[in-house]
Amino acid sequence: MRRPNPQCITVQGDPAMEEIAALLHRRPELALFAAILLGQIIGRIHVKVFSFGSVVGTMIAGILIGIFAAPPLPDLMRWVFFYLFLFSIGYSVGPQFFGSLRKEAIPQIVLSITLGVTGLITVVAVAIVLDFDEGTAVGLLSGGLTQSAALGTGLNAIAALPLPDDIKASMSGAAPLADAITYGFGDLGLILFLTVGAPLLLRINLKAEAKALENELAGGEAADSLFGGRFYAFRGYRVENPSLFGVTVDELEQRHAAGRLSVQRIRRDGTLLQVRPDTPIRHGDWIVAGGNRAAFVHAESEIGTESDDAELLAIPLKSANVVITNKAVIGLSIGEARADRYFSRGVYLDSITRGEQELPRSPGTRVQRGDVVHIIGSPQDVERAAAAGGFVERDSGKTDLTFLAAGIICGVLIGLYTIDIDNIPLGLGIAGGILVVGLIAGWARSRYPVFGSMPEAAQRVLADIGLTVFIAIVGLTAGPHAVEAYHTRGGIFFASIFFGGMIVTLVPPLVALLVGKFLLKINPLLLIAGIAGAQTCTPGLNALRDASGSNIVALGYTVPYAIGNIILTIWGPIVVAILQALRH
Repeated sequence: MRRPNPQCITVQGDPAMEEIAALLHRRPELALFAAILLGQIIGRIHVKVFSFGSVVGTMIAGILIGIFAAPPLPDLMRWVFFYLFLFSIGYSVGPQFFGSLRKEAIPQIVLSITLGVTGLITVVAVAIVLDFDEGTAVGLLSGGLTQSAALGTGLNAIAALPLPDDIKASMSGAAPLADAITYGFGDLGLILFLTVGAPLLLRINLKAEAKALENELAGGEAADSLFGGRFYAFRGYRVENPSLFGVTVDELEQRHAAGRLSVQRIRRDGTLLQVRPDTPIRHGDWIVAGGNRAAFVHAESEIGTESDDAELLAIPLKSANVVITNKAVIGLSIGEARADRYFSRGVYLDSITRGEQELPRSPGTRVQRGDVVHIIGSPQDVERAAAAGGFVERDSGKTDLTFLAAGIICGVLIGLYTIDIDNIPLGLGIAGGILVVGLIAGWARSRYPVFGSMPEAAQRVLADIGLTVFIAIVGLTAGPHAVEAYHTRGGIFFASIFFGGMIVTLVPPLVALLVGKFLLKINPLLLIAGIAGAQTCTPGLNALRDASGSNIVALGYTVPYAIGNIILTIWGPIVVAILQALRH
């Protein structure tokens, strides 16, 4: 397609601006990185709880620079970066996605599907009523439901349509324009619904509800009592209390269970003994105990004189990120895991994360496959607990590029395969194929950690760079089409897109709220957090954290987020296919 001359768009009569536009047109790499830079600056502008974010900022910057200079960029380039983004997203949510497919998560799964299906129906209905083409509908989907991946899968489907190139180019230009117009309210509107509208409809106070849920999950026990909190130390004592003469190590630890005390060393007559649960303690033994502050408050009076022997206390402290994969641990609450002394003895929980969200360390918080627990303790205790729970996440700093390339190749090949039904080709499409392979790859890595290494930092880089470059190129390409759309259809067209986006943003969460309350009977706070997850709105979760004053909302977010990422991404080509079928 012939691109417009940048000097004929907006800068006639200004030699300096004409020269800059010409430079950006001749050197498209400058335009690309200028769009990324300006997009990051726009994305960092905050007005109270609202900000455009880097993705929308980059889209806006790309469209503006595209209007200004229309830089020619190869189409293959944007798809390469989008495929890297899709694979990394699938890889990162794979363990949570497959881990969520269990009986206990059925209400959250139904909630996610309800919101997703309602979103699809709403987008199609708005597109029909307002006479939007397939590209504008894709933009409504990705912007109104804040799922940028749907923009890529929708554009991929438009490129495969059996239509003239000029029509496909018009649709492809309309999609990012609609996304940029609707994404801002997609975030802000949902945040207001989650923090103001939903609590009013449910007649709850977010802070009071969070406190009640915390108390329910705690079961009368403080979180820090479970695994010792974030404070851990070793101290040495000489056994002088007659009541301890002859008791075993296990019995001593049971007496000091409140402080999570664990005996790490015993020195008897100058010799270090091997510490076992049934090892008897004798008068004059020197012991080294690990524990939290509560373990040592009365230790000197209950055990004996404290020692400052540096050699005796020279026990290394180890920490590790353990990926939960063992069936014996999956589904246990933190309180139940603490009761399993083989797993918890001498191990202190620092944090637990699911996906990118840190979960509360409440007794009622249940671990799932793929959760990462950060534990602290002596090397032997950490290694024992890691083996009991799963495997230690080794941060090798290297990404298995063979695995990455092979995964994307498999995804492309799967996406190329179609089945003809009544002369209509049906298939996952390349984007869908890569997403599915990414999901399987991430899940396989969590079960068999001997191949396919992709450190979390590498996943984030691939996702951030892949999506940002893709969005920048889409915006740069769409710029000239935005001007054409304004000249041919006027400002009313832009206003109708914004109005349609408002409907798409608000109707699905409202329906999901009613279904979650009256049919699924989900806890009100977790229901609201689940809606944020199903609509993949992390700013909404952060706003809920602030409004409720608690991190407990993350418990309702993670499962719907994993499922919502997949459902909303798949809707891109589905929207295109439905509108094509209805209109042709």
